[in-house]
Amino acid sequence: MSNKRFLFTAGERMRALRELMGLSRNAFAEIVGMTAKRIENIENGWQRMHDEDLQKVCSQFEDFSRWIAYEGPLDPLPLQLKVADSAQKAAVYLVQRNPDLLQRSGLDLQQWQQRHRDVLLEIERQANAESPVAQAPKAPSKGVDDGE
Repeated sequence: MSNKRFLFTAGERMRALRELMGLSRNAFAEIVGMTAKRIENIENGWQRMHDEDLQKVCSQFEDFSRWIAYEGPLDPLPLQLKVADSAQKAAVYLVQRNPDLLQRSGLDLQQWQQRHRDVLLEIERQANAESPVAQAPKAPSKGVDDGE
């Protein structure tokens, strides 16, 4: 017996992505170019996710490859909330990078932003905190004309 425990299978991570995006299996299948039955089989662990499947999902959700690639020994109990939070942030990030996904989900931008308001604000705060411009206060203008 191995002490190595994996947090999620590839299929479970694909299901999490689909559900976080608010997509049905049929809608997700249409987006990634797979059949809904194949997605169901992968999500439930009845079939393995092949390289071709991963390529199809990653062609529409580029950051999915980094999310799915992590495998390591984990104690899932203390990480459950962090993973749920991280998954939502990943989904929000994907939509920010590829807003066309909303057209396929049945949500408009305003509905989506309202649904993920807290995550969007947190991402914005983190980006501002990491930005060198945000860290250094601007010097007050002395009204000097620099010739522009």
